[in-house]
Amino acid sequence: MRLVRSLGLAALLATVAAGGGYAQSDLEVRQKKQELELIDTAKETNKECESEIAIAFDWTNVPADRISSFSAVSYCDNMLYSVRRICGDKDGKAAVKQEIKSISCGFGPERTMSLKDGKLDYKIQFDSSNDADFAYEYLMNHL
Repeated sequence: MRLVRSLGLAALLATVAAGGGYAQSDLEVRQKKQELELIDTAKETNKECESEIAIAFDWTNVPADRISSFSAVSYCDNMLYSVRRICGDKDGKAAVKQEIKSISCGFGPERTMSLKDGKLDYKIQFDSSNDADFAYEYLMNHL
């Protein structure tokens, strides 16, 4: 009986430590997993660009009916691919290192990009196409 109570206490402590005192929802677990995948993808970009660009996903405008069926990484990687493409030559790499300090990627009512004070902000539409080309063109014109 004491062993069962000890195991139960250990399980409770593990749950509290992992979830901040509450059970995480499937949505929160999915978001954390995707954020970790995005960080891994950002490492590839930073390696290619010889940079230390911080990246984050903005979950604010993700449509609730689609949140379980998309991957933040796949949407954001189109833009990160464009950053890596810019870093393919010496001048592009220098521009990225100088101009981009952080990247925020998320969804919005329309696809937009902005670069201000070192922060590249990319908003995606679920139904947009050619996101990599859109991002590459923006970066070529603003770096």
